[in-house]
Amino acid sequence: MKSKQELQERRERGIPELEVELKEARNRLFQDRVRFATRNLDNSNPLRVGRKRVARVLTLLREAELKEQTATGAVKARRKRR
Repeated sequence: MKSKQELQERRERGIPELEVELKEARNRLFQDRVRFATRNLDNSNPLRVGRKRVARVLTLLREAELKEQTATGAVKARRKRR
């Protein structure tokens, strides 16, 4: 698990920086998938770590987008799913 300080630093980053980090994380995950498929990667742990890294960055991006929307007052009500 990430330390709270590191998580806070990531939250302070701007959306463009998070998008760059997302692109790098997805590229790394792709490379690990190729290595695993060609049997150059013995265990699947890097795949799991990569998926979680992508999910974390996507979550931070969504938080930043929502924060930006609330700052501008452009919040739309979400429909409830059934």
